[in-house]
Amino acid sequence: MKKMQITIGKDGTHTIEVLGARGDECLEFTAEMERRLGAQVGERELKPEYELEGELEAETDHEVEA
Repeated sequence: MKKMQITIGKDGTHTIEVLGARGDECLEFTAEMERRLGAQVGERELKPEYELEGELEAETDHEVEA
């Protein structure tokens, strides 16, 4: 299952992290949210999963409260 974690800083900057997606699927998954946020794509950091093909076989979900 794909998930999107969005962090918005006090200064208005934001980051979007995709979990459970590979390759161009993650870029397609965030495109609508980026449009709705009025986001101009600045620096994009691709995770190692981007280079992998196909679906993730297993997902581990960890949530941490700050």
